[in-house]
Amino acid sequence: MKRKLLLFVFLIAMTGYISAQVVADFEVIPLNVMYGGSEDLSTMTVAVNPDQTGINTSTYCVKFVRDKDGVPWGGFWSSLPAAVDVTVNKYVHVKVWKTRITPIKFKLEGGSAGTLEIASMNAQTTVNAWEDIVFDFSEKTGTYPIIAFMPDFEDPITLTEDIIIYFDDIMVNNDPTPNTAAGYVIEDCEAIPLNMMLGGEEDLSNMTIVPNPDPSGINTSGYVVQFNRDMDGVSWGGFWSSLPTPVDVTTNKYVHVKVWKPRVSPIKFKLEGGEAGTLEVASTNTQTMTGAWQDFVFDFSSKTGTYPIIAFMPDFADPVGLTEDIVIYFDDIQVTDSPVPISLGVPVTLNVDMHGSGLAVDEPVYLAGDFGGAYGTWNEPGTNPANQLTDPDADSVYSLTMDLLPGTYQFKFFKSAGWNGGEWGGDPNRKVTISGEASLTYHWAVKPAVLTLNVDMHGSGLVADEPVWVAGDFGFVYGVWNEPGTNLANQLFDEDADSVYTLALNLESGMNVAFKFFKGNGWTGGEWDGDPNRTAAIVNDTTVTVFWGVKPGTEGVGDHPLASKVSVYPVPCNTYLTINTSIQMKSVTVSSTMGKKLISIEKPALGTTTIRTEELATGLYFVTFYPQSGNPYTVKVLKY
Repeated sequence: MKRKLLLFVFLIAMTGYISAQVVADFEVIPLNVMYGGSEDLSTMTVAVNPDQTGINTSTYCVKFVRDKDGVPWGGFWSSLPAAVDVTVNKYVHVKVWKTRITPIKFKLEGGSAGTLEIASMNAQTTVNAWEDIVFDFSEKTGTYPIIAFMPDFEDPITLTEDIIIYFDDIMVNNDPTPNTAAGYVIEDCEAIPLNMMLGGEEDLSNMTIVPNPDPSGINTSGYVVQFNRDMDGVSWGGFWSSLPTPVDVTTNKYVHVKVWKPRVSPIKFKLEGGEAGTLEVASTNTQTMTGAWQDFVFDFSSKTGTYPIIAFMPDFADPVGLTEDIVIYFDDIQVTDSPVPISLGVPVTLNVDMHGSGLAVDEPVYLAGDFGGAYGTWNEPGTNPANQLTDPDADSVYSLTMDLLPGTYQFKFFKSAGWNGGEWGGDPNRKVTISGEASLTYHWAVKPAVLTLNVDMHGSGLVADEPVWVAGDFGFVYGVWNEPGTNLANQLFDEDADSVYTLALNLESGMNVAFKFFKGNGWTGGEWDGDPNRTAAIVNDTTVTVFWGVKPGTEGVGDHPLASKVSVYPVPCNTYLTINTSIQMKSVTVSSTMGKKLISIEKPALGTTTIRTEELATGLYFVTFYPQSGNPYTVKVLKY
């Protein structure tokens, strides 16, 4: 059976939590559409109940557009947040509205008593009207985490055109009689009413529930409310709602709403109908982001008691000032005891040292990049005030503090408005990976460079899952001698499982850095105690590959009598390796870590001999010198 995921949504009436009261979160159980191939275009959505009469006067229901090219078992399956329990309540009820009479089936899966798919115990008798259809699961007991519903199980299908079926109020009780009270409800598809606040005939603003267009940051939920705001609307455009359960601000004083907007403007929320009187307030926090989710907080600490009516105005610009319609999204209306906005972002300060840049007096400094949110995606310098850096200390170091989500960003600095004032033309962009709060200083027109560190951990005694770190004076997000384990930006990883751990650091060209590698957290896991540190001079992109615990300048040096008479270079090597001998050798071999001889040279000439190594895979090798008499001498060599 082929399955296609389609989440549909509804507005949840207020549900109590210990520290928060959820007014609406716009989520629902997932319904996975069961369909029959590429020609089957069946869909399910939440829609307004087209026939609010008889046994179903609710506002919303599920609309099933059944493709004529579908399959008998067309419908949905769902993995439930809370499993169906048929220990006591044995009968599943579903309200159905259909244009033709056909069999209807329901299925329980995943329970210890086994799967059961059955037809309804009462046959459908009505078309174009709501009817309660009952399914008998009295032979089963226990819990079932998966359900499936097939409201039109005609086999074979005789449809010549698509049809529409509606269903609603999936519930369980212990009564096989149709139209009886629920034991508990699996799904009722209901919502708080969203009554539009409009400004006249020309105001065509509307609201609908849609898939979240930007499931990122603080809001990764499936569905949200889309507010299509007409440019001819009013400042107070939005919605009001008479709630099934009033908002209670006796203990929880702060209303939170997540909003996604294309422009910056005030936002207001209103409580009405309470004994303490009506209150309309603007958000306590100002909007700092566009094109991203931000949590807005409304302070009702001056009120107490319950309020049955709310109103929300997400774009209270007065005058409105729009020249075209815009789209606004909002989600997760809740009341908590916290005045602090929800934020996954961290403060990141970018500094650029403008000494020697030729910056004129009063000439502005900007950045452009792919930060998103209020900072846009490569907004042209000068077009977005959020991207201007300032020099409050008049020390020629310009700064901008941004609220950024963890991630990797690219950017570049600019003098004056427009693209012509960049640090340099074309690539490369600067690059930074943000994992926490940071203050980063760059130098105008000094191009970025990547320092790639590789450390071969063969023979290091590294245990499974023990982390490998680097500490040094890199600066930027890597800090200055951060203690191993305290800065995630400094962890190396072995992606190829070859015991060579790697980290690419985004730095600046021309830097000279000192560093050392560590096993585990803390300073005690270093390669050696005390000096020396490893060093690297960064000229453009630079790669440094070393062996764990081999001090700089001592590779191949030891107490063996041959140590001073032979040498190998470069270490590490790539396409070739040179051996140098000052005494006659019987042979020189290159072997794998498993002991397999890969290259053998008999009676190499005195002086230097070049060995081609481009055919060797990346990894550790052993070069062994066999003298005319005495013990052989082995040197480790890394091929990259």
